[in-house]
Amino acid sequence: MSAEVIPLGARLRQHRQELGLSQAQAARELTVARTAYRLWEMEAARPAPDRWRVIAKWLGMSMTAMLLAEELLDEHEALDAERAALAAGLTSADWDEESDASEGDYFSQERAMIADQAFAGKISARQAANLRDLLGRIQDAALSDAPRGWHPGRFVKRFPSNEFAPSLARAALLATAVGLPTDVLDRAALVTSELVSNSVKHSHSESIQVEITLTTDTLRIEVADESRESIRPRAPGVDGGWGITLIGELATRWGVERNGSGKKIWVEIDPALPT
Repeated sequence: MSAEVIPLGARLRQHRQELGLSQAQAARELTVARTAYRLWEMEAARPAPDRWRVIAKWLGMSMTAMLLAEELLDEHEALDAERAALAAGLTSADWDEESDASEGDYFSQERAMIADQAFAGKISARQAANLRDLLGRIQDAALSDAPRGWHPGRFVKRFPSNEFAPSLARAALLATAVGLPTDVLDRAALVTSELVSNSVKHSHSESIQVEITLTTDTLRIEVADESRESIRPRAPGVDGGWGITLIGELATRWGVERNGSGKKIWVEIDPALPT
């Protein structure tokens, strides 16, 4: 890592001038308004996270280097991120490319990448935890003007249908729903565990897909499997039957959708509503 950190605005201006472009032409290449680009060069505004990867590719730099230039990382944190990539047998460019191939926004992509590398044993549990903490801090800093204490996010991942699936899904929830009130997060964790455990036990699918979407108003959890069996509520007792009752008590809304390949159970929780 270079000892001199060049601010992003200076990098943009230098690269634009090397290409012989006007600010308007550079803005078109980055698909942003000319005014926004001009403010970036002046260091009067920061690019939104949905522009980060585009800018990094245009400049020919890694995301780690770009976040360092934006002062969203310090040099020690950037070095730790580089070491984690090397531990996974990847260069920073390889890490960025693999992460960019997954669905969701930048933060969702990075969380999925960290989970993949940890699950494969390529990075340690400590490295994964440190990267998740760092990502959460970057998200807080980048989206500090958001109207609520949490930030929108999305996670989509297909897990093997086995005993590890519920804990993996809960970890995904905790990473995606950073900033939610504790009581809401606790309810969501119970619902997620119940949905995934039920799917593992009864669907007989080889894998299940978990999708978690957090907006400014709603947390939505979806679990899809290959079973077409109907869900039949039964009276809870010592031998089970508490799942639907639990979901009905903890969720704001819930439902089931079926298609030719199986079914999807979804649950929504409105964080702003009293619990």
